[in-house]
Amino acid sequence: AAQAATSIDVQSEKGSLVELEGTDAKSGQAKRLIGVALPHGGQTWFFKIMGDGKVVSREKDAFLKFVRTAKLPHAS
Repeated sequence: AAQAATSIDVQSEKGSLVELEGTDAKSGQAKRLIGVALPHGGQTWFFKIMGDGKVVSREKDAFLKFVRTAKLPHAS
């Protein structure tokens, strides 16, 4: 997964963006996952969207906008 990750800027932090595609073994339908791991304040925050491949693809821009504008707590 580390090789598939790209960098994403979230506020003043650098996160890792991963996109995975596959087929659901039970239904045979296309599935997709977009995830972001973001180190912040001594913790790692995870954001993900997953489900039907077409729906996740359609919602990618909205998901990334949400992640980039998420209000993270101050480091303690």
